[in-house]
Amino acid sequence: MAVTLRQTAEAIAEDCRRNAFVKTRSVVIFYRVAHYLACRSRFTLVAGAPLILLYIVLCDWVMGIEIPAKTKIGKGLAIYHGTGLVINGYAVIGAYCTLRHGVTLGNTILKDGTIGGVPMIGDHVEFGAHSVVLGEVRIGDRARIGAGAVVLTDVPDGGVAVGVPARILDNGQESK
Repeated sequence: MAVTLRQTAEAIAEDCRRNAFVKTRSVVIFYRVAHYLACRSRFTLVAGAPLILLYIVLCDWVMGIEIPAKTKIGKGLAIYHGTGLVINGYAVIGAYCTLRHGVTLGNTILKDGTIGGVPMIGDHVEFGAHSVVLGEVRIGDRARIGAGAVVLTDVPDGGVAVGVPARILDNGQESK
């Protein structure tokens, strides 16, 4: 299903409401416009190629925030600081998620040399600074990923993942 102009406008409004700073507000607006152009149709992709290229140069190369234009992200994305943020273009991020600087959402390379899956992130998930989620991992709704955590396994709805490698806390206590 193609991205609509209405969906894009609603997402921009929610993103702007959740991002108080000029830098991150600019990045999310620019991402939404580039995403619309890249995903709407072949015509908008070709016609919007110069703007998409500008998005890549400014956000990725200048600001150090790598969010590929075709990445699927729900509305209400909040970014704090953002520098060093890297998201795999095939990752899927739900609505109202919060990403801080240094967060990486990426794939893995399997033992046979093939590329593994990418993370699927639920709604209302919060990532601490420099947290990493790698591989075909599902992060449940309302989950929190602690600063510096390296998540290699699924995190349940409402779960809290901390440590390297990450372990899941249950009601503030480490689960057995």
